[in-house]
Amino acid sequence: MYDPARTQMKTKIWAFLLFVHAAVLGCIVWLARSYGGIAAASCHWDCSDAYMRIVDQGYDRTSSLAAQWLGEANWAFFPAFPLTLRTIRDLTGLPAPDVGIILNAVLLPMLAWLCYQYQNRKWGPVDYRLYFLFFFTFPATLWFRVQYTECMFGLFLMGMAWAVLNSRFYVASLSALLLCLTRPTGILCVLVFAAFHIFMSWRRNVGYRGRERLQALTASVMDSTLLVLAGGTGISLFMIYLYRLTGDSLAFSHVQIAWHRVFHFPGYWVWFNLEHKTHVNLVVAAILDMIVIYKGFQKKLYLETTVLLVTFMVAFSSSLLSIHRIIMANPFFFMIVYACLMDMRPAVRNAFIAFFSVTLLVITVLWFHDTNLLY
Repeated sequence: MYDPARTQMKTKIWAFLLFVHAAVLGCIVWLARSYGGIAAASCHWDCSDAYMRIVDQGYDRTSSLAAQWLGEANWAFFPAFPLTLRTIRDLTGLPAPDVGIILNAVLLPMLAWLCYQYQNRKWGPVDYRLYFLFFFTFPATLWFRVQYTECMFGLFLMGMAWAVLNSRFYVASLSALLLCLTRPTGILCVLVFAAFHIFMSWRRNVGYRGRERLQALTASVMDSTLLVLAGGTGISLFMIYLYRLTGDSLAFSHVQIAWHRVFHFPGYWVWFNLEHKTHVNLVVAAILDMIVIYKGFQKKLYLETTVLLVTFMVAFSSSLLSIHRIIMANPFFFMIVYACLMDMRPAVRNAFIAFFSVTLLVITVLWFHDTNLLY
């Protein structure tokens, strides 16, 4: 049924969302003028070393024998993002780095909208003005704007989360499949969602007895199984491709040994980096991650925080490499930070918006300078 007031409010929210998004993006584009433009200035590290190479040449057939890249290959980078870039590049004729910027500029408002809808539904009434000011100035959104997978991954994650929340498991399963074609950590998210869905169904139906309870539990198990099968299909498709290409279906994992990503007991890599005085910035990031995860459980955002915790433990135990992106650029991380900020006085919240804005601009300039502090 058409509701004029609701439609008007939705239009108002979208207008504010797009205004803030355009304003922040405009500032970043302006900053990039001195660095050759936004596309060239932002395409560093994984963008230039992996994604653009996959777009132009496809996946490597063998690992590199060059001294600088010994044992390395681009198999660790899942196909959803680079193949999307390649398709749009071929359709439009635009350079792939430009396509990456445009793609994420289009996806980011959709991600922000899903995060707002999800948190408004689960956590309570959310002031959309504050929400989008915090969201678009949040420092970790740097990786949502440059040619990286974080924005696409976040969109599929929130698509799955929103669909599960609304009991639309076919949509959730499609999102899970795409999520697991975007990054390997997608399967961890899918497994956590499936387990939580069964657990929450069991809790909701605790008052039922006998056949009714069994039917309800069976339905939730089937929904969760569909979710896991879809996610497993996504990662399996890439594994089958890698097997045909290299003879190693787990090449995406094995090749990371060349980056010194090896499993040890939790905390080993913190000690290693402190002892060797390397990547201390990543140690600080890991500590901040742990604090936010702890606060997430305090805020009773159990599902969202468990997704972060499981992802964090896998990354934390294998290396601190990119742990700031893996955790801080997850939409659930922002949701926890936002929930914490809402406990503060308005003046403090406004100060945080200013702090986030300045920090985002500073790290953006550092990124343009190709610094390894943010790698």
